[in-house]
Amino acid sequence: MGTDGAAYLEDGTLVGGWEDCTRSEVLLARALNVIPNGTQTFSKSRTLLPAKAPFYAAKADGAHLWDVDGNMYIDFVSALTPIILGYNDPDVNRAVHEQVDRGVLYSLPHELEIEVSEQIVDMVPCAEMVRFGKNGSDATSGAVRLARAYTGRDHIASCGYHGWQDWSNAVTGRNAGVPQAVKDLTHVFQYNDIDSLYKLFLDRPGQYACVIMEPMNKEWPQDDFLHHVKELAHANGALFIMDEVITGFRLAIGGAQEYFNITPDLATFGKAIANGYPLSALAGRADIMRVLEKVHFSFTNGGELVSLAAAQATLKKLKDENVPEHLTHVGETYLSDIGTGHPVWKHLNVKNLKAFISEMLRHGILCFGSINLSYAHSQEDMFALQNALAYWEDIPCEETGFRIR
Repeated sequence: MGTDGAAYLEDGTLVGGWEDCTRSEVLLARALNVIPNGTQTFSKSRTLLPAKAPFYAAKADGAHLWDVDGNMYIDFVSALTPIILGYNDPDVNRAVHEQVDRGVLYSLPHELEIEVSEQIVDMVPCAEMVRFGKNGSDATSGAVRLARAYTGRDHIASCGYHGWQDWSNAVTGRNAGVPQAVKDLTHVFQYNDIDSLYKLFLDRPGQYACVIMEPMNKEWPQDDFLHHVKELAHANGALFIMDEVITGFRLAIGGAQEYFNITPDLATFGKAIANGYPLSALAGRADIMRVLEKVHFSFTNGGELVSLAAAQATLKKLKDENVPEHLTHVGETYLSDIGTGHPVWKHLNVKNLKAFISEMLRHGILCFGSINLSYAHSQEDMFALQNALAYWEDIPCEETGFRIR
């Protein structure tokens, strides 16, 4: 038996999994009448999933999720990475329940805003001051607006994904509705290609407010790439911003900046910060952050207390139990020869994603192409994942259309 009562065969294969999706299909049909694309988040929608799939969840606990048809899966999506401790973590639940009894949102600020800010300042190398949002897009967009105000410049150099706001979506394939004037201000450079960033500065000298980038995604930084980006940004009068919405509190207690020993001017956080509760943060140098006293970065729910209580409990547990170190050990132990990226956030780089998702579901595994580890994943869970992935490795590439290694 698994740690939460889930049944496994002797070889680690999960008993159960994808059997019937009738209820999910009924709910999807209803949803399409009232919700564009049937859900609120693109990466959880029918656009990504195969035709037959568990479109809707009923509950989750630890590392496992049940769909509305009663099928149970080992969840390696982890709600698109926010669930770093596991679903229903008792310490987070306790903090949330206690705060709900005291109140969710007040007419005045609350001490929790100060306490969680102090936790982040204590944990994150670049953090001298902190402001909160609700989504990663809030934090990254606040960082860009702040950089423009601080430097008096308009152009942005971007590498990676930074959310749904106009300035970021301008350079993606889903930029319908973004004005051309906005598109003209954001410019892309390539990861591990310092010359591509140098060319941007060469083409528009003195015009860039900032360089914003994910410190790591599928690739590891090569040849001191992150340090060279920072040096080049500063040499051209631009701020260096690290988008740590995913890497923050995951690669190390202090995020990728601690892990790679580099301190940005500003950094953004989300996802793991509150174990699934809606919270994000913008942090950085005090002299820059104080410009927010003039720049409008404000939310009715910016000081919402349930999420702050969840963050306080989450950050404490991440630090006290050194969760990032544990996750790294698990990834290195069970996923060392699988995919690309950091051990805690592996990318399988599949070509036929829907076929892959469908096959993983058949094995009782929920996986959307990356393996997002949580503190709740057990040895049995990892064995089951290994078995499912090994099955694919035994099928000739021409039959499946992809490899996972």
